[in-house]
Amino acid sequence: MRIRQANVHDVRDIARIHVASWKSTYKGMISDEYLSALSIEKRIENWEWVFNHLNPHEVIYVAENEEGTIIGFANGGKCRSEEFNKYDSELYAIYILEEYQGKGSGQALFSSIIKHLQSHDYQSLMVWVLEKNPARTFYSRLGGQVFSQKDIRMGNETLTELAMGWSDINEGMF
Repeated sequence: MRIRQANVHDVRDIARIHVASWKSTYKGMISDEYLSALSIEKRIENWEWVFNHLNPHEVIYVAENEEGTIIGFANGGKCRSEEFNKYDSELYAIYILEEYQGKGSGQALFSSIIKHLQSHDYQSLMVWVLEKNPARTFYSRLGGQVFSQKDIRMGNETLTELAMGWSDINEGMF
């Protein structure tokens, strides 16, 4: 496996992984109707926009398998929430294709984001995660602590999202 900084030429693969990961990870948490409406084309548009409007110190990394195929990505940068100003940075997204989960690529992507943020003098990190998302245990194992929650709408459903945080990213085992 190889981790590298993403570029705009990776948008199609990032969009493909984003949609596939949502469909596998959130099955049973989010309605089938909502998940089936996700489209790679719409995600491509969204990710092209992201690449053209990066937040301060925002970075996107991809994980590639031995054949050089992108199998996951992570995205992070300056914290987007003014409400939680105790946290100066944020993990915006991390998604791995289902068949590659649990094999170290998530940890490697997360560590790459942390190192990037540390190099820009960020001290703390937060992430939003659906309450029923199995990735919640991934963040807990890395030392993330739940510090807030909010209800969000997805389609016709109301879901609970948890804010998890690391008050000092220089002390963790990332």
